[in-house]
Amino acid sequence: MSWKRNETIYQPVERYGHSTVEVGDYLYMWGGGQPDLPEVHNNEKKKSMCSVVEVCHLPTGEWVQKPTTGDPPLGVNGYAAAVIRNEIFFFGGDCGHSDCFHNSLYSFNVDTFNWKELSPTTSHHGPMMKCYSSMIAIKVKDEDYLAVIGGCGSSSNNNPPQPGAQYSKNAFGNQRCNEIHLYRLKTGEWTSPTVTGDRPPPINTFTLTSITNTTAILFGGYDSHRFSNDVYVFEFTDTSVVSVLLVSLY
Repeated sequence: MSWKRNETIYQPVERYGHSTVEVGDYLYMWGGGQPDLPEVHNNEKKKSMCSVVEVCHLPTGEWVQKPTTGDPPLGVNGYAAAVIRNEIFFFGGDCGHSDCFHNSLYSFNVDTFNWKELSPTTSHHGPMMKCYSSMIAIKVKDEDYLAVIGGCGSSSNNNPPQPGAQYSKNAFGNQRCNEIHLYRLKTGEWTSPTVTGDRPPPINTFTLTSITNTTAILFGGYDSHRFSNDVYVFEFTDTSVVSVLLVSLY
């Protein structure tokens, strides 16, 4: 691998609250809080800035910016991302203005560079509207699912609480959660699995990493009282989740 610093080569602008995912020899980066990004729900400038994807060719370390087609998500900051084959999936996030949270799910095809809305932002079903959750892809019985865990959103005007989940409100009118939802790609449905074991507290801004097709490991995060260094392991089926607290140094 060759990495060279050249001031004439294109580099993406600085940002935060974004994600990058690897597909083949390329790294794909979208959105995030950026200089001059309008603090509005949506307008032409915001749509224009969010209608591009930054692509890094990993063998050479060279970045290019590419245009996309279709409408990109409004949750440009603090969204969750996961990849299945040639599609990147984006969940939730916020608009960057007035605590405007989302629970929409979009796919982005790296072959066509086209956006597709799979599930709109709604207060009627699915996960709460939130940011800084985490999402992974799992495969159960040869079917693809997405698993979304945790996050922080509004404590008012949001979805009904998930049975078994916990919510922790803060002084700013927002709340953290420890919701666990599955999205079945074959049917386009959100489901609430049965959760047993050591469920994490309401938490956001943690890492969630796949170990196998049906297991993942969660590390760290913020749970309203502390920055965590706990480690949880999750075992998924299509209807259930077993959570085990592997390490706690608190």
